[in-house]
Amino acid sequence: MKQQDIWSNCLNNLKKKHEAISELIANRTVAYIDIPNHFNVGDLLIYKGTEQFFKNHSINVIYRAGTSAVNLQKVGEADVILLHGGGNFGDLYPQHQNLREEIAKKFKNKCIISLPQTIQFNSEEALAKSASLFIEHPDFHMCVRDHKSLDISKRFTNNIMLLPDMAHSLHPLVDPTEVGPSNLFPPKILNLLRVDIESTNANQGLNKVSFDWQDIMVKQDYWTLKLYYQMIKFSFLREKATNLWSGLSDEIIFKSINYFSAHTVIHTDRLHGCILATLLGKEIYVKDNSYGKNSNYQKAWLSEYPYFID
Repeated sequence: MKQQDIWSNCLNNLKKKHEAISELIANRTVAYIDIPNHFNVGDLLIYKGTEQFFKNHSINVIYRAGTSAVNLQKVGEADVILLHGGGNFGDLYPQHQNLREEIAKKFKNKCIISLPQTIQFNSEEALAKSASLFIEHPDFHMCVRDHKSLDISKRFTNNIMLLPDMAHSLHPLVDPTEVGPSNLFPPKILNLLRVDIESTNANQGLNKVSFDWQDIMVKQDYWTLKLYYQMIKFSFLREKATNLWSGLSDEIIFKSINYFSAHTVIHTDRLHGCILATLLGKEIYVKDNSYGKNSNYQKAWLSEYPYFID
């Protein structure tokens, strides 16, 4: 089988696995909570992948909200509550975890689905406290992205699914004829490295200045985000604010895809640097983050991807 066909089969299979979530929703109305309102492109890829999943499966989303200014009355009008996926389930990012726990405590009569997550608690005490809350919810479903998270999730619920990241629902972004190693010489190397709490501060021998997601933003992006946060202070403007942010995040994803597409080899310690590169069929050199998130994901889902560089 040609490498391009292997790539196509790998990406198609990952996207198809999200059908399990649509079957769980089963034609019920949905509130989608904890939409990212920041410039982490990885979270935005998850957001847009989730929205594409909604379109693909005709999911009836009647309410959307970011981490701030959630209208609990609107949430309660939906049959199912979907919690945004990612890598923030745990004690590293308390704002998101606190929101999830508040939703779980208030809506014990609702089906709650945590979309594919990596779980990371640095504190056993915090893990035990959070698990004791979720395990009491009679209809809490947890989707996890790797086997380590799968083991931890058993302390939170008996309703568990091992599923790939929602960004894979963005496939296809390119045609199979566009993927694979380039004949361009010298290669155009993209060096995307974290500068946050998950960084290992390791350039691993690549003699090139690195960048992180926020470096591709321009002043207009920050002004629009500031306007969004001003608008959500007023309940009558929140729907318009959500639409404003949706448009800006579309532009950021488009810009990020074009930036990646201009390079032939991707070096990164960001999981969604890797995932976006797989969606584009790029050669990839993956470094790990501070707690093994990238390697665990790679082992769970990307063993068949044909364009990794050792």
